Amino acid sequence: MWRKAVSDAVSSHQHRALNTTIFILKEFGPIGFLLKEDGDSKKYKVCLGDPHTCTCSTFQKEKDLCTHICWILMRKFRLPRDHDYCFQYGLAERQILELLQGLHVTKTTSPNDRRSSGPSCPEPSEEDGSIRQKDIEKDDICPICQEELLLKKMPVTYCKFSCGNNIHISCMKVWADHQTKRDPRGLLKCPLCREDFGTFKQLMEQVKNAGALLTNYEKDCLDKHLGVMCNSCRVCPITGKCFKCTECSYFHLCEDCFRRTVHPQHCFMVRTKRCQPWQTVEPHSSEETQKMEKHSVGSSSSSMFGAMCDIVPNYVMKSLPMVRVRKESRLLYPGVQCRICLSRFQLGQHVRTLPCKHKFHTGCVDPLLRKSNCCPLDFHVIYNPLMWNPKSGRTERSLAPSSDILSKRTDDQISEFFLPALTGKQKDQQRPSVGVNESSSLIPAFGRIIPLRNSHLRQRPSPNRVDVKDLHLWMTNNPVKVMLMRKQE
Repeated sequence: MWRKAVSDAVSSHQHRALNTTIFILKEFGPIGFLLKEDGDSKKYKVCLGDPHTCTCSTFQKEKDLCTHICWILMRKFRLPRDHDYCFQYGLAERQILELLQGLHVTKTTSPNDRRSSGPSCPEPSEEDGSIRQKDIEKDDICPICQEELLLKKMPVTYCKFSCGNNIHISCMKVWADHQTKRDPRGLLKCPLCREDFGTFKQLMEQVKNAGALLTNYEKDCLDKHLGVMCNSCRVCPITGKCFKCTECSYFHLCEDCFRRTVHPQHCFMVRTKRCQPWQTVEPHSSEETQKMEKHSVGSSSSSMFGAMCDIVPNYVMKSLPMVRVRKESRLLYPGVQCRICLSRFQLGQHVRTLPCKHKFHTGCVDPLLRKSNCCPLDFHVIYNPLMWNPKSGRTERSLAPSSDILSKRTDDQISEFFLPALTGKQKDQQRPSVGVNESSSLIPAFGRIIPLRNSHLRQRPSPNRVDVKDLHLWMTNNPVKVMLMRKQE
């Protein structure tokens, strides 16, 4: 029976297939595949035909397209989701032939659109019989997970002895584990050309080194907005809904502070995950916020997002660590590479490290930082005025008192925060008494008292004349910040 429209059940399976990582372990001719989902030990066999078949429990129960069949049609053969062949029970021989020939795929002859201004590709290896790695084009995909290489930004390896095509290192490990022979010195077969790919020992070394490129920030839940602090309650990172002012740069609020109308004079944009673009929202309207979460971003929202996007200031970019690759550097280990251009690091190249510990070619990451204020991998915000430490050149988790608080005060104002030191003769005598708001003409100050930033805390009444010891006790029990800086004569 020929379907004219996609059913709700098939549409649900299509959505899950597009958001699930599935590996091809083996191919049985052009239309038979052995699949394995990421994190699942079970294996499923999918065969296209009239009708399609799958060994999973969902297909056996519903006798309709399951997630695995939808994944093969949309990922492997690149069928559009709304294509007629993408939601049929089965396909005839003529239709399968059209599928194999790729008549539905739009042919593009665009040149290599790589984002890196660095080397075009790694140099050939010095091993005997090895060949040069192919350049990674814009639409190149991994033959095992069917994801676009430049979009997924995962470390890649390549077929060293045959075709030179690129494959994800993690996917090649899944492919190697499925093969029966895993001799460390034995050669693996390429999933594309079926010829010698490389040794299992070399692959495991690449897996180990590439695993160090994955930071803990990438493993955090996407609902945590890394590096973003609420300008009102100072919670960091903001979890859940994050609101950003459309007028004030680097001004963010959590959901609770947004509902309390902390910043009512400007409009806001909202997002629920750090990888999502910002969406327009009416000021302090919970119903509008829920509507924007259910719908995709329109053209107006995209243009507004581009106009209000924060960028990394030049002085912050210059303070980010940058090194030059030298001999015996760990950056030259097999499997270590820039995850923007997917090329390995070479001698003499400059590598920049972001606060989230990711390393990239300067030619790859600098142009991106001039357009965005976050890491291209884990979307960790690089520069936040509330957390940036200009001395160390990195983002601090806890706020520290600013070192130039007193530098902005006049001499008369600073004199109010000095306490007189005690000389040797005065130590044996009774301790002197001083006024809190009176400037002293005695020996230079023993301590310096810095109040908190909150003005309402500094307006509390203070005793007119107190003992120095009692004054210290009074200041300790009151909500002010006391910093003692001993001065040596």
